Amino acid sequence: MGATRRTILMGLSALLPAGLAGPALAQNRGVEVKKIFPFLDLYLGIPANQRSLFTLAYFLKLNGGPPKGISLTLVSGGARTPITVAGDGRITRLPTLAELKSKAQVEIEAPPNSKFAMTMQLLAKVAPAKEIPAAQLTAAIDQCAQTIKSKAGLIGFAAPKIKRVGFVGAGSGTAVNAQGVAKPLPTGKDGPQFDPEQMPGIVTIRLARVPTMIALLERPKK
Repeated sequence: MGATRRTILMGLSALLPAGLAGPALAQNRGVEVKKIFPFLDLYLGIPANQRSLFTLAYFLKLNGGPPKGISLTLVSGGARTPITVAGDGRITRLPTLAELKSKAQVEIEAPPNSKFAMTMQLLAKVAPAKEIPAAQLTAAIDQCAQTIKSKAGLIGFAAPKIKRVGFVGAGSGTAVNAQGVAKPLPTGKDGPQFDPEQMPGIVTIRLARVPTMIALLERPKK
């Protein structure tokens, strides 16, 4: 069956990964871009030097799996621009701040009765590798936490408290101090994790595999 142009209305309540309502679809209508990419205008409005070490990424799923057979188009002032999506669902062509302010529309083409989910993730701008200097990770955590704290009034109660990183897809890892002593990293759903405050004196992180991304995370609630 051929693809049908549909739109998706999404709601979101937090800055950390959160599901966006998928079944709310309306045929042959555009959806304002800010409703699909919440908080992106806030992120892009932060001075570049205050967000140089972290980014805000968006991931799309279709029917609970990879977004195959789906396309997104940004419609602004008569121009139609594809919004590209990687194989893992990450949106690789995000709207610009000007497009967000212009109230551009997003159209989605997908098979009929499709259900969508969009999640957001804060990521450290640190090159994925099997061995990573701890100082780079700590700097990304600190910058992200400080920037979010400065914008907490705009974000509201949902503002996350970033304390650690998760090495997605890395399998396992160790934290090595200046004396060469290695300690195993705790593991969560985002892979092995490093919390500088809970593991002071660490100089190097060594991982079993190169991570697919380095997520910025809150500390798990006890």
